Amino acid sequence: METSSVSASSTSSGVRSLQAADLDAVVALDHRITGDSRRSYFERRLAAALKHPTRHLQLAVTTPAGLAGFVLARLAGGEYGRHEAALVLETLGVAPESQRAGFGRRMMAALEERGRTAGARDIVTHADWHNHAMLRFLDGAGFSLAPRQVLERPVHRMPLPETDEEIERVPPLVRHLRATDFDAVARIDRLTTGRDRTEYLRRKFDEALDDSGILVSLAAEDDGFVVAFAMARVDLGDFGHIEPSASLDTVGVHPSFAHSGFARAVLTQMIDNLSALHVEALETEVGREDFELLGFLYKFGFGPSQRLAFARKL
Repeated sequence: METSSVSASSTSSGVRSLQAADLDAVVALDHRITGDSRRSYFERRLAAALKHPTRHLQLAVTTPAGLAGFVLARLAGGEYGRHEAALVLETLGVAPESQRAGFGRRMMAALEERGRTAGARDIVTHADWHNHAMLRFLDGAGFSLAPRQVLERPVHRMPLPETDEEIERVPPLVRHLRATDFDAVARIDRLTTGRDRTEYLRRKFDEALDDSGILVSLAAEDDGFVVAFAMARVDLGDFGHIEPSASLDTVGVHPSFAHSGFARAVLTQMIDNLSALHVEALETEVGREDFELLGFLYKFGFGPSQRLAFARKL
């Protein structure tokens, strides 16, 4: 949501940037649509947009009667192993009495134009396959199924070790991610991906440490050095979520410590932390040909989500 001023004539109708003063109207309209109050979610998205206005595209459609719809999106690039810059459609809502009037299409057209200007190559989102209204909208807006799988793992505390060998093995030190871990994380990411993703990682650090409602990103140490990490977000509201859920964006292990249990240790601690916070599920997105990562996640308890990944070229 942007704080730039808008003249009275421009707010009488049409599509414009969301403003801080729109918060109550957005929350009220979302409650009418979903039946739930997600004020804390929209407050966090507002705070993130005010802190990093170039990363967030948040629009409204208005009529003489007031706010009739809203759309929230953010610029991304690197999450889930993506190489291209993308525009992530987080949430969209249109007043029940204004649906089928083309307001959603108008907001999407304005969003796509701004996304292209910002350098995004695709617009991506998730939708539950039971949400027929959203699926129809995405179909009409030109989206297609993305070549990626959305995986999900129920959050419950991990079982205790079953063998003496597992009990005797000293577990890695796993702790919350710190701002001072950035250089170590960037080095691990370069070694594992072969690319310099400093800009992406800087954005993810900002989100993990400042923008997320709850700090859940973790690092694992060996002899005082960071050798593995996992960055995740807990944000009630993205992609239509009503129940608390978390999104796993990035996992990395130093090649010298691969297959040594560090990734499993970090995710095990993350699951335990999320369970204590009463988060119900941890989800992520994986390219359909990333067989090694898919195999690891399936062994860790992930399975197919009821959500589908969609994309549209800009």
